[in-house]
Amino acid sequence: MTIYFGENLKKLRKSKDLTQEALADFLGMSFQAISKWERSETYPDITMLPIIASFFGVTVDSLLGTDMIEKEKQISEYCKKYSRLWNNGKIDEARDMLKNAIGEFPGNYDLLAKYLNALIHAQYDDGYLISIKPEVQRIYDNIQNYCTVDSIRIWTKKLMCRYLRDLSLIKNSGVDIADAEKILSEMPIMQNTRDYEAMYMYPHDDEKRAAACANGISEMLRLFGEIMNRKYKNFLDADGDISEAYINLVEKVMPDGDYGKSHYLMVINHQRLGVKKYLAGDEKSALEHFEKALKLAKSYDEMPEVLVHTSNAVKGLEFDKTRAYRFWEGSFFEDVKEGLINRPQLSEEFKSSEAFRRITENI
Repeated sequence: MTIYFGENLKKLRKSKDLTQEALADFLGMSFQAISKWERSETYPDITMLPIIASFFGVTVDSLLGTDMIEKEKQISEYCKKYSRLWNNGKIDEARDMLKNAIGEFPGNYDLLAKYLNALIHAQYDDGYLISIKPEVQRIYDNIQNYCTVDSIRIWTKKLMCRYLRDLSLIKNSGVDIADAEKILSEMPIMQNTRDYEAMYMYPHDDEKRAAACANGISEMLRLFGEIMNRKYKNFLDADGDISEAYINLVEKVMPDGDYGKSHYLMVINHQRLGVKKYLAGDEKSALEHFEKALKLAKSYDEMPEVLVHTSNAVKGLEFDKTRAYRFWEGSFFEDVKEGLINRPQLSEEFKSSEAFRRITENI
């Protein structure tokens, strides 16, 4: 449990324009004792707490910060609920819940950033995206102007970039892609990120260096897959050779099948490679890749919330599925299955074949 006595005492003393020496005189203590209390090196005798609280006109609970501890618990519960709703695709519910949360804790920038994320992603129709623009801008400006936590500020820059990008695609929205590019130019380049720099931080600590490198490997594989995903958004444009190279790379690095952050990307690339094989006339290989995609999607659904990697390059690294990126609602397997059944590049004859129905109905 965090004790906020020292921090609160210092704030209360300064609010009355008292020096440590002056407060010590009032309480009959040495100023060195006051100094140690404020640095949380020592604490006063329990019998002194009511006296100190009375002097400042506050309760003992407030002096100790137990009300802050309760607030932290409530904020933590809001964050957990947000994660559950987000992972179940209930973005609109997460948005409404967080709107109430920031009304209760208006100064918490973590909740505010999560609300911004849910606000932007709750709906994708043009009218909604335009209607929320004043609120999005107000929240963004609030965080950028007053929040001192860099990770939150950078995350909201990313959110704003994508929001402005979406607005720039809407006719008469008043937003140009240059508006998003301006914010993009203010963000750090890839090699200046925490995950990259952490790999260089521990030259003499083998355990920490190995953990940082394992995390770096996992994140870089995911980023490489995401970059490919952006480059080849259309299945027909996808380069089968590159999809195959990505699959082989991830399997080499993670031979135990503990793909973690790259798991969903492995599914996507098996689907893409299957489409390319089908269009090239190799239905047998296409079916093998579709079956692999479905099995991987099913194994993701069945994966525990926290997976501990066993493959040597990432051994010991934890993958928290509850915090992972997802683009589907509900079951990943059902999403992939529906996508294959409705894949326009596949003929109805192929989709009605016994072999295709076997892999979509029996896995």
